[in-house]
Amino acid sequence: MTKTENTGLGLIKTTIERVQNEKSLFNSALKKLVNSTEEELDDFLKRKIENKTKNILRLISGDHDLKLKASDGSRLICQSKDTFKYYIDPDFVNWGMNKPGIASAEISVQVHEMIENGTFMDIFQALPGNWEEKWLPQDKVVDFCDTFPNWLRQAGFATFFLVKKDENRPIDEKKPGDNLVVVIVRVHDGGLHVHVDRLGLANVWSGADHSHVVSRQLMPLEA
Repeated sequence: MTKTENTGLGLIKTTIERVQNEKSLFNSALKKLVNSTEEELDDFLKRKIENKTKNILRLISGDHDLKLKASDGSRLICQSKDTFKYYIDPDFVNWGMNKPGIASAEISVQVHEMIENGTFMDIFQALPGNWEEKWLPQDKVVDFCDTFPNWLRQAGFATFFLVKKDENRPIDEKKPGDNLVVVIVRVHDGGLHVHVDRLGLANVWSGADHSHVVSRQLMPLEA
């Protein structure tokens, strides 16, 4: 692709869609767009996003060994009324997340808290590993809420988990939102509230709320 072709509407539209919610990144991308190939622009955006997201999270469970037991994939969020007594989002059923998942071995998980604003994409891009390494099975989410309730963000604030819509399907690393969604758990006086949102949701979450993020333990971020 030539530099002249890169000023076409298609590349401009793609660039705008990727960065329109961040004014500074949007302006930088438009300036870079004028004299860049598609490959150069993609590399530029990746570096900008990495710099923006690396400080969004802070590890808070570094001194704790949080293990989730082996499971057969049969325990589903939509059926776990004993765990999520306050509310279960009907979209778990509407989005087809009411079928058995896959068996998984015992794993260790870690908990980060948000310290800067960010979207779901910002938050989970800040975690180590590729997309296939970041998600948790539904039954591990239920297990975490049952086993480690004190690690959930309290007082009605959010705790985030990345899960697959269909655990039997792989993730497209270039289009993770096709099969990845975010499970949000909140602690209320009447019990746990759980709902599900799309990974690509444009909403920006406030770092001041210190929402928790639970993920499998790979290489932890710096505490």
